[in-house]
Amino acid sequence: MNKKFKLASAAACILGLSILSSSASAGLSDHSFAWTHGIGSAQLVLNGSTTLTATNRGWVDEFGSNNFGGALGNYIVGTCGSSDSCGGSDRYANNYFAFDLHGISGTTSAVLNLYQPAVGENGGADGGFLSQSSALLYTLFDVSGNPLTDSGLGIFGDLASGVSYGSIAVDSSSNGSIVSIALNAAAVSAINGTDTFFIGGTISPVPEPATYGMLLAGLGMLGFMVRRRNQAV
Repeated sequence: MNKKFKLASAAACILGLSILSSSASAGLSDHSFAWTHGIGSAQLVLNGSTTLTATNRGWVDEFGSNNFGGALGNYIVGTCGSSDSCGGSDRYANNYFAFDLHGISGTTSAVLNLYQPAVGENGGADGGFLSQSSALLYTLFDVSGNPLTDSGLGIFGDLASGVSYGSIAVDSSSNGSIVSIALNAAAVSAINGTDTFFIGGTISPVPEPATYGMLLAGLGMLGFMVRRRNQAV
């Protein structure tokens, strides 16, 4: 085994440890905004005073299936597990929202307000937030496609990539309340440039401090090995 292969193997091990530490157990839920079908609110507040309700809201899962939720659709994000009270299919979903901005101009600030159901609300024993992590990071992105008509892996990826519009850490304390995400300057610019505003969302574990420490230690070890190799050369 040559030195380059050893270095590559060490790097793979370090990255593998950091990934495994944040991955969810198979069959268990890691989600937010569960059991939102038919209830709750998804609203965009502009300039602190103008409130718009989403005309459409829904999700697209990792196999490209779109629930085409409509005005009162379910906007769960993350995984509904098959081995806990969610009783789902273990498919990961990104969510989306659409707002009609006809007649709206001069936006300088925007906040997305999403209702997080309480546990047991709307028939969901696991309603709202349920995760193996103490908190999850919910991140919003621009949408270049049309989630109201599109399905497939393209729109699934589109909802979780591109220009970030803001993010927030959510946890069980948000169950039964409104989650407010302040949108950034990129989102405000997009709002001022369109009549229909699409926004997509995805969720991921919030790394624990121990995970950061492990990653930093691993990177330090890798750097030491690289220096030793360069000295030997």
